[in-house]
Amino acid sequence: MSAKHALLGLLLHQPAYPYQLADRLQSRLGPAWAVNSGQLYQTIDRMERDGLIERVEGDTEGREDRHVFAITDSGVEEFERWFESSTGGARLSRRPLLVKLTLAGPERMKDAVAQIDAYELDCAGRLKELSRMREASPAEGPRVRADQVLLRLNLSADIFQLEAELRWARHAREMVSWLLTREAIWPSAQERSSVASVRAPDGQRARQELFGKMAARRALASSEEQ
Repeated sequence: MSAKHALLGLLLHQPAYPYQLADRLQSRLGPAWAVNSGQLYQTIDRMERDGLIERVEGDTEGREDRHVFAITDSGVEEFERWFESSTGGARLSRRPLLVKLTLAGPERMKDAVAQIDAYELDCAGRLKELSRMREASPAEGPRVRADQVLLRLNLSADIFQLEAELRWARHAREMVSWLLTREAIWPSAQERSSVASVRAPDGQRARQELFGKMAARRALASSEEQ
């Protein structure tokens, strides 16, 4: 989902400056919701044009970060509509790395294995970072804070995903390493060879077309003479 409805949900509680909204996205939902200033202001501008939020404090002109925004009645209705709608079923990920592995061919497969290693290291590093963040977020105390408990829930979702990605990366390296030890048939290599065998260089193709036209003209002239 986009950040629009998350921002509306935050503004349901209280008006805020844009930088406050950006901070609250991460502090309430976790680092997966980090947005840069460009994305943030584009979303805010679009929400304001759609009448979902409005400026309630600050100069009527000037820098966007100096304005306080509040949700409008239309914004409340939009949030309620989104909240009541179905989130949809489970979605499968389209992994760019898996596409590279599938289409690499024998010539580039070793480079693809290096990318698996880099991806595995990145997953492991981010997993440690998120685990530290979850441990630093208290879950128990004299008075339970709902926002802290729900933040841990968000962090757990990211951690479970990274753990799965880490297992997949290790499995991918094992499978590809095994494949490289076998005399395998590579359809991609066969397809490239087939295409290369029937495709003439541009200059040669142009000459063939010219000679064909010349032959056609000669044949037509000869038939007319007869």
